[in-house]
Amino acid sequence: MARPNILLALTLLAIISIAACTSGAVSPAASPVVPVPATPIASATALPQPSVSPRPTAVETPPPGAPAEGLADFTAGERYLLDGVLRGASDCQPAAGSDEMPKDATAGIECDSPDPSVARIAFYLFPGDQKMLKAYLSEMKAVNIKLETGSCDERGGDHSYAPGVDVIIERVGCFLDDEGRANYRALLPVVHVSIGIRGRSDDMQSLEDFAWLGNHDTPGNPTLWAKPR
Repeated sequence: MARPNILLALTLLAIISIAACTSGAVSPAASPVVPVPATPIASATALPQPSVSPRPTAVETPPPGAPAEGLADFTAGERYLLDGVLRGASDCQPAAGSDEMPKDATAGIECDSPDPSVARIAFYLFPGDQKMLKAYLSEMKAVNIKLETGSCDERGGDHSYAPGVDVIIERVGCFLDDEGRANYRALLPVVHVSIGIRGRSDDMQSLEDFAWLGNHDTPGNPTLWAKPR
């Protein structure tokens, strides 16, 4: 009878061991946390760079008669005339091809004017004083204005505005055109520039006053244009 008792004891011991192992079992260790790399960021050079506006440069102050559009279409001679405008002209445009541009002129600009008595004002550049004087004398002859007939009045006239002998180049003249509108001409020697003004009425004296506005010199000269510095 001893053998069965031994078997029973061994069996009980096995059961107790299994129970002890089961009760002390440790849950599987949590899997180690593997750091997940962050989403790669493109390098700075790969990112699109924001557009940067260039540093603004100094803007040239346009001359008094500068046109609303740019000056790209102006020749050197036309720009020279534009730069010399002192007052009385606005929105100037090249006169090349104009019926009123003297044939011997090398450049010209024709402009609007803020003055209520002026419909148009033009500046023409000649290759020399004699060419300029010739064009002036030809026009005066065509409109029946004789030399040295005096200052502008309702009949028109011509006179020199500087002392001298023979035919003085410093001349101004005025006349009525075919539409009965006053016209005024002035020559600026040395710089070879001729000024032409067309009025809105038959008042020639108003054009002369406009051309000489602000002059305080004797004999002085028209105050609309001067050689650019």
